[in-house]
Amino acid sequence: MGSSRVHFTGEDKMSGSKTIGAQNKLILPDQPYHDGFLETMSKTFHWARLFGIMGRESRRWNVWAIVLLITLLVIEVAAIWKVIKALAGWAVDTAAHRSVTARLSGTLFYTTVIASQILCSRLSLNWHNLSSYWVSVERAVAINIPTDLMMRKRMLTVIITMAILATVEHLMSVVALIGFDCPPHLILRRYTARSHGFLFLRDDYSVWFAIPLIFVSNIATILWNFQDAVVVLICMGLTSRYRRLNNYVSKICEEEKKLANKNMKAEAVRIYSWRRIREAYVKQAALVRKLDGALGGIILLSSFGNFYFICLQLFLGITQGLSNTSTIKQIYYIVSLLWILGRFTSMVLAAADVHVHSKKALPDLHACHSRCYNVETGF
Repeated sequence: MGSSRVHFTGEDKMSGSKTIGAQNKLILPDQPYHDGFLETMSKTFHWARLFGIMGRESRRWNVWAIVLLITLLVIEVAAIWKVIKALAGWAVDTAAHRSVTARLSGTLFYTTVIASQILCSRLSLNWHNLSSYWVSVERAVAINIPTDLMMRKRMLTVIITMAILATVEHLMSVVALIGFDCPPHLILRRYTARSHGFLFLRDDYSVWFAIPLIFVSNIATILWNFQDAVVVLICMGLTSRYRRLNNYVSKICEEEKKLANKNMKAEAVRIYSWRRIREAYVKQAALVRKLDGALGGIILLSSFGNFYFICLQLFLGITQGLSNTSTIKQIYYIVSLLWILGRFTSMVLAAADVHVHSKKALPDLHACHSRCYNVETGF
């Protein structure tokens, strides 16, 4: 059997190259965009499905999230009913961990957790569209802005640090509730009765009820801390983009100062360069507004929850005092208050840092030489 050969004419080669070029134009825009911030955030939402955050990847994990949400709602309804009984005077016991303050704080904690799961799940489900918009903004910028190579390391540092501090604070709360004088066989009973005394009386205790309740409460604690971490991480990404844009403007202004007297650049070139910079800032502002719409509810919820529990800790410290309690409870009170303050402060400062960096290019623009000023410089 003879070998078959295919011969191309010049026109065939040209048509073939055009076809390949057309295919490349269709394929290249769909190639994955490698960005440390977007990849880290996508992985964060991927692992967040373990504690009930919905995503677009697997329906099985979404079923688990729905089951967890229903469980939290059942606990919330029971907690609200206990508050109503305490306020109406129907409650049998309203002392210590079953007081009106304890019942109200437990109710508000689970209210915050339920809202946090819903809002964070909404953000996770919408993250694909938000990241696609982020990539389109990065690609649409017509200026050469270097990538932030340390972004991923900074985000991982924040995640690990917040996870360690939250774990330490939670473990200290467990030790403070149990105490060192508790027999081993009563640890579970005492912890459940003191941590969720606003839900049931001591006579209502059951191992089959306590173990699932503690499991769900631990997940609720993770969700409570996760909402602040999400805000901090996304604000870090926006701040990084503003920082890179500001550094680029600073370098351009330095070059303009050096070339001001030499007049080496034509006026049209200057205007075109500054126009690209202005468009980059406009696109960045649009990106901030889009993410602000997605994060606004989480920021409001986190601010309300953290502010309430800061006031609650201060109220308990003032009314009950610290001198009459054990040493471990005193240490836990201080650590818990400092952790809530630190977490809330870090979230607020991270969000405010975006606004601060959005205006950091103004001093460089004001210091720009008058000969370099044009209609695009005053954007």
